[in-house]
Amino acid sequence: MKTIGDIREIEDLVDGETAKPEADMGYELRTIAGRFERGTVVGITRRGNRILATTTNGREFAVTGPNAHVLVPLSF
Repeated sequence: MKTIGDIREIEDLVDGETAKPEADMGYELRTIAGRFERGTVVGITRRGNRILATTTNGREFAVTGPNAHVLVPLSF
């Protein structure tokens, strides 16, 4: 299974494929304006030409494209 750290561009995942955080890492999501979303990232999934991050509270946020959120690494 791929980890989030393995993904550099959309083509690194096939459509529908998910990458999980590394064993010793976690990720938060931040908007371009600097606001953090609730929860941490449980995985990122390619859907067409976008990559979406799913958080522990079940919400999905785009991490590619216009108005994308930023993945912020957390070291455990």
